[in-house]
Amino acid sequence: MPRINVLPKNTADLIAAGEVVERPSSVIKEFVENSIDAGATNITVEIKNGGKTYIRVTDNGCGIVREDVKKAFISHATSKISSIEDLDAISTLGFRGEALASVCAVSRVELLTATPDSDFGTRYVIEGGEEILLDDAGCPIGTTIIVRDLFYNIPARMKFLKKDVQEGNYIATLMERIAVSNPNISFKFIRDGKLQFSTPGDNDLKSAIYAVFGKEFTDNLIPVRNEQNGLSVKGFIVKPTAGRSSRSMQIFFVNKRFVKSVVFLSALEAAYKNSIMVGKYPACVLFVDMPYESVDVNVHPAKTEVRFFEEKKVFDCVYYGALSALQGDTTRVQAKFSEAKIFSKPADKGEQLKITEIEQPKKTFEIKEYGKAVTGIETIVHSPVKEEPKQLDFLKDEYVKPAVSHIIVEDKTTNRVETVSEEIKPKFNLKLDIETSSTTDQPVVIVEDLSKEPEKTEEVSVVDSINEPVKVLSLNYKFIGEAFNTYLIAELDGKLVLIDKHAAHERILFEKFKKDGCGQSQIMLQPVTVTLSPDEYNATLENIELLEDAGYDVSDFGDRCVKVSACPPELVDCNISDIITEISGYLANNVKTLMPEKLDWIYHSMACRAAVKAGNFTSSYEAEKFVENLLKREDIRYCPHGRPVMIEMTKKELEKQFKRIV
Repeated sequence: MPRINVLPKNTADLIAAGEVVERPSSVIKEFVENSIDAGATNITVEIKNGGKTYIRVTDNGCGIVREDVKKAFISHATSKISSIEDLDAISTLGFRGEALASVCAVSRVELLTATPDSDFGTRYVIEGGEEILLDDAGCPIGTTIIVRDLFYNIPARMKFLKKDVQEGNYIATLMERIAVSNPNISFKFIRDGKLQFSTPGDNDLKSAIYAVFGKEFTDNLIPVRNEQNGLSVKGFIVKPTAGRSSRSMQIFFVNKRFVKSVVFLSALEAAYKNSIMVGKYPACVLFVDMPYESVDVNVHPAKTEVRFFEEKKVFDCVYYGALSALQGDTTRVQAKFSEAKIFSKPADKGEQLKITEIEQPKKTFEIKEYGKAVTGIETIVHSPVKEEPKQLDFLKDEYVKPAVSHIIVEDKTTNRVETVSEEIKPKFNLKLDIETSSTTDQPVVIVEDLSKEPEKTEEVSVVDSINEPVKVLSLNYKFIGEAFNTYLIAELDGKLVLIDKHAAHERILFEKFKKDGCGQSQIMLQPVTVTLSPDEYNATLENIELLEDAGYDVSDFGDRCVKVSACPPELVDCNISDIITEISGYLANNVKTLMPEKLDWIYHSMACRAAVKAGNFTSSYEAEKFVENLLKREDIRYCPHGRPVMIEMTKKELEKQFKRIV
């Protein structure tokens, strides 16, 4: 029978180290958290070779007194807790007392530390758990800890580490999260001699996010703040148009501790439902504060897995906070362009044409009307210097300036004669017709009579199909037209607005269905029978009432068939068989989904099919009224798929493209 042996200390330490020190990033996590708990305001982390050969963490915290230096490297020695009661309300990032003991068991460690009240610092060297040196040292207040040759005494563990680049990426990700979670601390991360990022430490969360994740990510942030049920959530989420292809940028903190929780993920993605593109995931940096006794962080040595005592309250706090932020965001997508480039064709014999602006003298012409002069100005634009500029080469329509009436006034007391000019609205509009004047050097002038008032059309009311209450805006807009039978164009408040008519109409119908249902169902002249799979058939029969709420009259027809006798009026021209098959498939695959979510999905499917399609003809009057009513609404910004309904293009952006401004 095998005997029970007590393992030697060094063997036990190596086994324990495997729980805490998985890779170089684990070492840095423990050290940086200790620095934060020590009250540091400046923390510098430096690594080489992915942290395998060199790790240095320097802080300006409180330091360690000499008498406690050796104790710090003993297993389960900690200053964070002192009794079992402290485990019920852990407020520090570290508390187990395993980090230093585990790290020194598998590497060569050097510690430099000094406290504010000490005359000199302490240097402590320990390798493989064996003490090498304890001596005085000159060092600033705080602690510097250096780790060399990680896993040098466990070759088997060294073999399973990733390449240097991959291990360095793990550390970079860790440092990004820690830096963002502590905007009051200035962090520096140095990788193989190069500064990766540096945060200002000004206690501004957005500036920390900017320093770590960059301008593009920061520009798409929406602030979040919510308090309920004794919990609070604050931070930022991204606009639905800035969704990402993975969940890697969903960053959550509980009491400033980075955690991974399905509760948070579910709440966030539920808030983005029907706003973000299918296949895209929202990103966020959210801080959830709750009583320490409401969360258990003592689940795993890595302390990233937590348990909540009331998950429903946590879910609601995050969900309603994110949802309120999304609904309060009234910004529209801005059109962005790269810098326009001018290409010039090189001339023969090595000569190169230059594009320059040519100044030409102004030429005027007059048309007499009741003794008043109307003056037009001819314009010359950019032209190659090698060629003579053609008159009006680029000018299609040039509108005249307002007419000016000249009155001569004579003051008999002073014998002074003055000319007074008065601006008068012209009665005629001049158009310079280029095509008809192609055979002559002079422009052909066409006169339009502007004295007639434009005919006014009677206003036709459009049914408002969006949720109440709705903020209605007073508009100062001009409808321009439609491009590619898909995009409606309007001018609004000095900006050019491009509207995807299908996406906009789809969202309007979706909101109408959610608010009022589908209204009265349309009885079909000839019922449709649909054959389904067993799962789809059963799921459809179990949701007959749900389909009725959505406007469908569906009944059992036997032998895995259902009969559809009525449908929503908006879908009378659609393929009802395909629609029912699609809905049945969704119901079969989402048995546990809540009824309101199922109804939302059905409304979404209805809206997508009923909305006007891209490429379909739309009359000018219908398009203009649609644009007018759409622009009055601030709550229509994304289609249910998450695509933007409209984008704005500023006049300044256009002028940059045409090189009018720099």
